[in-house]
Amino acid sequence: MSEQVHVCIDKTLPADSIVDASQRAITEAQENAPDLTVRAPLPGVYPHAPLELAILTGKKWQTGRTLTVGFLDGSAGLRAKVEAVARQWEDHANLTLDFGNHASPEIRIGFTPGGSWSYLGTDALSIQQSQPTMNYGWLTDSSPDDEISRVVLHEFGHALSAIHEHQNPAANIPWDKPAVYAYYGGPPNNWTKAQIDSNLFAKYSTTVTNHTDFDRDSIMLYAIPNSLTLGDYEVGWNRVLSSTDKAFMATLYPKASPAVTELTISPAYVKAAIGAHAEQDLYAFTVTDAQKYSVETFGPTDVVLSLFGPDSQTTLLAEDDDGGAAKNAKVTAQLSPGRYYARVRHYSPTGTGGYEIAVRQAG
Repeated sequence: MSEQVHVCIDKTLPADSIVDASQRAITEAQENAPDLTVRAPLPGVYPHAPLELAILTGKKWQTGRTLTVGFLDGSAGLRAKVEAVARQWEDHANLTLDFGNHASPEIRIGFTPGGSWSYLGTDALSIQQSQPTMNYGWLTDSSPDDEISRVVLHEFGHALSAIHEHQNPAANIPWDKPAVYAYYGGPPNNWTKAQIDSNLFAKYSTTVTNHTDFDRDSIMLYAIPNSLTLGDYEVGWNRVLSSTDKAFMATLYPKASPAVTELTISPAYVKAAIGAHAEQDLYAFTVTDAQKYSVETFGPTDVVLSLFGPDSQTTLLAEDDDGGAAKNAKVTAQLSPGRYYARVRHYSPTGTGGYEIAVRQAG
């Protein structure tokens, strides 16, 4: 791979804005709230301190909402190309991108020469209105269409809260670190060692991401030349959405609410199946007596089980997945009287398979 690897940088909020951003994220979508029932305190942070809550807060937008988008500069022709490419995400996510003439757009695009980047998801709400939340530092009117596709899809992926794929907790890239430091420390990126560590080697924790298996074809993955890895490992330029990109975004922002299947509190399992990519199955049950209950799945399919309530489909109580191990997803919690909802999805957005589910008194 002789072409220069010209990539975006991680754009993060200053430390004094993190707590405010977390509050805005939770206001935007309740499911962004941290699940304190299943998280251990972070090292060095008092349990449930504001900074811990902020670090554990998600950044996704409310499903079904319209995001306003505006340009701070750039030619009319380049703006039109950016809009056309960005709208590809609308085919898979239950979100609408409104590129109208807005006084205070939520996503603000600049073309300042230099780096390309975007703030992650709802972090954009904490940026001053006069400042961009996304920048295309090397796109011009003469940029090839496939380069515009690569960069715009990637940056709008970040704007919809997708992380870099090489920072996926499931990634296992055999980096040649001395070669990486030498390469990215020079032009066109000119990164410091700390920037390289942050942008390339750091991985997100499984506790703060919804992630899939590592996807070599993801639009969120940098090109990785063989010269920067150990052994024979290389990834080319990804310029279009992969099937996993599409399925993951459909899982993150589902287009239709799943039908609700009623469960009774009983030792008997109910048979079910995930028959389509990105399918989410939703169950409901009623608790009349306050005590401890277990919601559990059984079967060979790798599933993620989430429990919501009481009387809410968005207030997350706990979550578990079998992680591909020889066990089944199970959530046990002390429940008060009310209506509860269990959501089951495949661990992989492209996975399918049968499973069984039951709600039982935990004894």
